[in-house]
Amino acid sequence: MPSPLFENDTLFLFSSVRKRIFPNKTGVYSYRIPVHLFCFITKGEGVALIDGALFKIRPFELYLLVPGMIVEFPEQGKGYEYLGVFFEPVSLVKTNGARSVKQTSSSTGTLFPGHLPIRHPQQVFQRILQMQDKSSGPQKESRFSLRLRLETLINEFIVNASDKSDMSDERIDRSISHMELRYTEKISMEELADKANMGPAAYSRQFRKVTGISPVEYLGNIRIDRAKRLLDQDSSRVKEVAAAVGFRSEFYFSRTFQRIVGVSPTVFMKRSTLKIAVASSLGFQDHLVPLGIDPVCVVDLFHYPGLAEEQYAELLQRQLEELRTSDPDLILADHYHMDFKMTLKEIAHPVFLDFSVWDWKGSFMKIAELVDREREAEQTLTRLELRIAEAKQQLRLALGEERIAIMQVSHRAVGIQGLSGHPLNELIYSELALKSGAKEAGSMWRLEILPESLPELETEHLFVQKHHVLAGSEKIFEELTRSPAWSEIPAVCKRNVKLIPNWFAMSWTTKGRLAIIDSLVDMIVTQRNT
Repeated sequence: MPSPLFENDTLFLFSSVRKRIFPNKTGVYSYRIPVHLFCFITKGEGVALIDGALFKIRPFELYLLVPGMIVEFPEQGKGYEYLGVFFEPVSLVKTNGARSVKQTSSSTGTLFPGHLPIRHPQQVFQRILQMQDKSSGPQKESRFSLRLRLETLINEFIVNASDKSDMSDERIDRSISHMELRYTEKISMEELADKANMGPAAYSRQFRKVTGISPVEYLGNIRIDRAKRLLDQDSSRVKEVAAAVGFRSEFYFSRTFQRIVGVSPTVFMKRSTLKIAVASSLGFQDHLVPLGIDPVCVVDLFHYPGLAEEQYAELLQRQLEELRTSDPDLILADHYHMDFKMTLKEIAHPVFLDFSVWDWKGSFMKIAELVDREREAEQTLTRLELRIAEAKQQLRLALGEERIAIMQVSHRAVGIQGLSGHPLNELIYSELALKSGAKEAGSMWRLEILPESLPELETEHLFVQKHHVLAGSEKIFEELTRSPAWSEIPAVCKRNVKLIPNWFAMSWTTKGRLAIIDSLVDMIVTQRNT
């Protein structure tokens, strides 16, 4: 096992952040690492030997490489793109009252060379890109500031490495090991508490503190995870699988499975060949396309304002008939279709994704699991992150200190997007790190106002969507443009007001987010360069 790297009195001198391809030649290749670096993989998959240990290399993984390590690549390797954070660790040494600096060895410390597990790879990716931005160009920071950025990042790696041990409890670990060993049997709370040498009440409280869920939920998840593997095997039978994972009742197993997974065991077994229909106002079909799945039918049953009752009734019946004719096995639905739950059930099993929190990425991964496309989903998210990183730099260079604001004008009010709380806000102001020109909206997800109450907007770029046009959003927009504050907006003065499609709905899918990014680059970067 390699020695851990860093001591408590170690300083980390930042060298650079570089984008590289590794290896840069074909055939079997062996390379001795000459420097210290954190290697963050951005593209490419395969295997590599690092100091004799075999690693399966994937995008968004982090490796610590130190001088003297041998990295070997097989002949079939296609190479990997990575961001390398190059640095030099040094130690402060006190001798006879005087301090001196010397190069540190890799003999003591807390981080081990090789693969470093990270909980939030996208956040690490963004931090590395920030260091790259701040190490060159007009926004270049001092060496001291860059060293602080590097040390903050390294400290996060150290904390992440120790989190598991800090949060673990040997007593709880013993009970979990017992669950994993005996999950096929009936296990009582008293039995688990006894394994932990605790009383049942104290055990249950401590278990939830350590794991975040109750012992009963944890045991249920173990059983369902095992059941998934068994159901994937040829000739599996639901009744036999239920018994094999500790359920005495096939009915109770099926009900528990559907509650946790979202579909019944029978549907889960066929998930790679399911005919999927979509009932969504948020474009859920755009979740399926990147996964290589074409839905058999797409409907939007929501009654949009301004659509006459007779027209809506006709449209509703036509869409429901199309849905029935497509004969789907499963219907993916959003919260706008909850009123149609019983109607959809008559056609096929509907899966309503959890919208108690606005987590577009969680919805995407849930859909990927339902259709047996988790690997494709991870690859799609990686491509999205890489596009965001590329566009972020393009937009930063084009915009400089210029700000943007996004507005939705409906038939009732004007909505100005804030900094967070919605997938669109997170994309624009967090992931792309664009500067907001709508300070009145602050950190709320949206500020809703009447057109005559438009606050001061200090934005050089304004993007406007006219929502529910049939219901009268055009009239509200005209009132908005007559308000005193409208003509004072820098974007209006510079003719930088752009009409946009429904970015608010598009931001819920990877395909939609990519389209938003491409539109921003086209409207700001491309047009400025022509």
